[in-house]
Amino acid sequence: MRLSRLFAAAALAGLCGCQTAVVRDAPRPVRVAEGTVLDAAPIVEALLAQTGTVTQAVSGAWRDNAFAAEVVMRGDGQRFTAIFLAPHMRLATITLTRPHAIRYERAAQIPEMFEPEYALADLAFVNLDTPSLRRAAPGLRIEDDGATRRIFAGSSPLAERRLLPGGDLRFRNLVHGYEYTIRPVR
Repeated sequence: MRLSRLFAAAALAGLCGCQTAVVRDAPRPVRVAEGTVLDAAPIVEALLAQTGTVTQAVSGAWRDNAFAAEVVMRGDGQRFTAIFLAPHMRLATITLTRPHAIRYERAAQIPEMFEPEYALADLAFVNLDTPSLRRAAPGLRIEDDGATRRIFAGSSPLAERRLLPGGDLRFRNLVHGYEYTIRPVR
C-alpha cells in the first residue's frame, strides 16, 4: 500500500474516530519494484536523524482518485513522528523510536493492508537530502541535478522528484502510477 493509496482511501471513506494501532520491533522490507526489495531499517535510521518540525500540504492522484492531505513530521534525533491528516480527521500516525521500533495508528477507513514502511520510503525519497538518501537506500541508484532527483533499481526508473517554480515539489512513483505535489506549509 502506498502513501497515495492511504490518502485516496481516506478521501473516499466516511468519518470515524476509531483507530487501529500496531507496534513492530523492526521495520518490514519494502518491495519497491518487481525483484527489488529495500531494507527499511536504514530509512528508519535516516528519518530518526531528522530534527525539527515540517508541515507539508500534499495533493495528487492515484488511478481515478484525487486526494489532499497534510503531513506533519517532527523529529528530535531520537524519535520521529509523521502525522497524516485529512480535513476533520487524522488518517494515520507513524512513530519511530530507537532501535527501529515502529508504532502506527490508522483510521478505521484505512485498509488493513496499509504498511507504514511504504509511507516512510516515500517520505525519505521526497524529504531526505541526496547523500542521506543514498546511505539509506544503498541498493538504489539516485541521480540528482539539484532540480530533479531520479531513483532507479538497476536501470529501471522507480520514482522522480522534481522541484517546481515557487518551491513546491512534484513526486511521481513510476512503478505504481501515482503522483502528488508537495507544498511546504509555513
